[in-house]
Amino acid sequence: MLIQIGSILADGIMIGLIYAIAGVGLSLVLGIMGVVNVAHSAFIMLGSFFAFELFRRFGLDPIVSFFLAFPVFLGAGVVVYRLLITRVEKAAQTQGLVAMFGLMVLLESLGTIAWTTDTRVITVGYTNTSMVVGGVVLVNVKLIAGALALLLIGAFWAFLRFTLMGRAIRAMGQNRSAAMSVGVNVRQLSAVMFGLGIACAGSAGVALGMVFPFSPNTQILWLAWAFLVVILGGLGNVANTLAAGLVVGLIQTAVAAFLPFDYVYLVLYVLLAVILVVRREGLSGATRRAI
Repeated sequence: MLIQIGSILADGIMIGLIYAIAGVGLSLVLGIMGVVNVAHSAFIMLGSFFAFELFRRFGLDPIVSFFLAFPVFLGAGVVVYRLLITRVEKAAQTQGLVAMFGLMVLLESLGTIAWTTDTRVITVGYTNTSMVVGGVVLVNVKLIAGALALLLIGAFWAFLRFTLMGRAIRAMGQNRSAAMSVGVNVRQLSAVMFGLGIACAGSAGVALGMVFPFSPNTQILWLAWAFLVVILGGLGNVANTLAAGLVVGLIQTAVAAFLPFDYVYLVLYVLLAVILVVRREGLSGATRRAI
């Protein structure tokens, strides 16, 4: 029994790390910029297919794709910010939400045209292998994907905490007007921040594609998961987002271990509803958290 619990905990932690990196970009973009990026999950989906195509066409290991996805999606995020976000960021928030929803639908539709709705998997040499440590079974692909996610989360946290640009981004998130008054280029930093959020989505898509089957329609599921992590952990806080991702991952594996997998979605959606009811201030209250 203890060994089974240990395996559940280990599995939940590894999956939770991936969920955390899926949520951290959404959390920071919403917390710092106030942009409700519902297209975040579409970029997660594109990250999965990015790794799939590199593996199918060139035999490139998803581990390499994970690191390649970050600069590729960073550039894509900056382009989206320049072409779309700058046109709606000063308008009512509903206009921005509609614009991002339109982008999400567009990306999903393009994904369906390119790859159809068939489910894909990325199968490499370590996909179906595992190791046993103290009687606890560790699935290698989940261990690798979780380690990559933790590495990226740590790098992101260090960037925001210790670099000059990261500190400027944090200052912009805490008081945009004050940051502008001391010479911070808010427009440039917003482009970087949005690009980093999309880069995290792309890398998360690679990690999720290593572990789970995916299709263009899967992005709806990832959107729910990402918002669950964000609502649970709050906005603009990397450490809290990491903790929330771990909680979601542990709940998922615990429920899946004792109940049919269909109940996992029910439990997590009920959890999402309960959090929204308990946190009456909702997302607007979460934005007051310090970065």
